[in-house]
Amino acid sequence: MSRKTLQKALETHHTEPLYRQVQRQIVECLARGEWKPGEQLPTEGQLAERFGVAVFTLRAGIGELVASGVLLRRQGKGTFVARHSGQHRRYQFSHVYSRARDRIQPERELLSFAKDSADETAAEALRLLRDGGRNVLRINCLLSVENRPAATLEIVLPLAKFTGLTARAIRGSAENLYAVYQDTCGINVIRVDESVHAAVAAPVVARALRIAAGAPVLRVERIAYTYGDTPVEYRVRHFSGDAYYYRWSEEGA
Repeated sequence: MSRKTLQKALETHHTEPLYRQVQRQIVECLARGEWKPGEQLPTEGQLAERFGVAVFTLRAGIGELVASGVLLRRQGKGTFVARHSGQHRRYQFSHVYSRARDRIQPERELLSFAKDSADETAAEALRLLRDGGRNVLRINCLLSVENRPAATLEIVLPLAKFTGLTARAIRGSAENLYAVYQDTCGINVIRVDESVHAAVAAPVVARALRIAAGAPVLRVERIAYTYGDTPVEYRVRHFSGDAYYYRWSEEGA
């Protein structure tokens, strides 16, 4: 994109603060794959010149992307596209704790991996048509903490965006799944919406978690989004209500 074209695009959104316009332009570059996860962005001076703004304006736009976890600043090295394999990113979307108040990072066992047709709930979450065709990947896993079952995990992914994902890739990685998505399909999850519900264990969940059918469970539903606020994952986890709880706090509130 030429500087003239970029300036015109910025002026089109003149009611939006300039740093947010620059922020949006950077996200569009990321969505096009101009800078991939783990790669370094040009210097602040180069980006400021490219976008036709002052360096302090550019820094404000980058600062919000750093705060949201999309970008990562490394002291003395520059700004990079964040990867989910980093320690901070591993816990970025993790809000489930044990009764000992430890945030859990469970081990994952793949149980099934298959193409399927989206049901009504998944189709709505992922904005897919229900035409009867196999348009999603449906993945089931068991999550364990210290070799004890912690949660069941069901994931639904839009097949068109995850053609490169395989069961072997999931089994062969100890990283969180968002790192696997990055490595195999170039999909970068940048935010999630979660809802938490009190529920009772269905027989299949009870067997997996080794609890009684009808016992209380914590049902955590999530929709994950990539650039452009595009949904790329719908997941449901069931945790034993006696062993785990959900906790989220907003820094700076």
